Amino acid sequence: MTTIATLSALCDRLVGRPANAPPRRRAWMVLSLGLAALVVAVPVYSEDILSVLARSHASRIESLTSRQAHDERAAVLQRDFDRLLDRLPQRPRDVSLLVVEGPVIAETLAGRVVVVHAGLADANEGERLFVMAHELGHVAMGHWSELAGVYHKHIPGEVNQRDTDAVASVLGREASRLVHGHEFAADAFAWRTIRGLGYGMDNAAAVLHMMPNMGDTPSHPASRKRLAALRLIGNDETRSAVAETGN
Repeated sequence: MTTIATLSALCDRLVGRPANAPPRRRAWMVLSLGLAALVVAVPVYSEDILSVLARSHASRIESLTSRQAHDERAAVLQRDFDRLLDRLPQRPRDVSLLVVEGPVIAETLAGRVVVVHAGLADANEGERLFVMAHELGHVAMGHWSELAGVYHKHIPGEVNQRDTDAVASVLGREASRLVHGHEFAADAFAWRTIRGLGYGMDNAAAVLHMMPNMGDTPSHPASRKRLAALRLIGNDETRSAVAETGN
């Protein structure tokens, strides 16, 4: 059966990667599992940061909805998604899946919309479940609200260029630390979820091995750290990936 490696070629087609683009860059584009870039466009009228963030994500959801897939691949992914939701002790409110043909593999928007590319349906079942369970972990654990809270702490009033420039450095560092912890936690959530469905660590490792040499980025810890954290958890439900990695 086709594995997650299929997504590498898929992403190359989506983003038009040049033939000489470095593998590290390709891997980052393929498995950007989770939060949107930490960049906020300053509006031309008075608006607080929470409104800016909400508007930004709503705009992205709208643009991706125009590229929604309606085929057997979308049906396969929806069935997988519903299966994962059935495993949750409490279904997150208003959570939904958006399967698209657009330039994204997997991400969560506005804390409630899980977006995946239709091509994910061609991956190994355990691997695609890990990818979607990771995104559901972000939703179930309220990561979007936590990140928005960090933004609001540093930009409590009206958004303007002067104030955002003044806090950009400290905000970036704090947000990066937070989302790194979110990634470890979402990985742990995904691993425990797919393990409950009978899948092994090899499925999680196959996903993370797609970027074996990737170092830390502002929004994601290095894949080797993420895999090491999962292996520390092993079969022990009480251990925390976030705690084990010190994030």
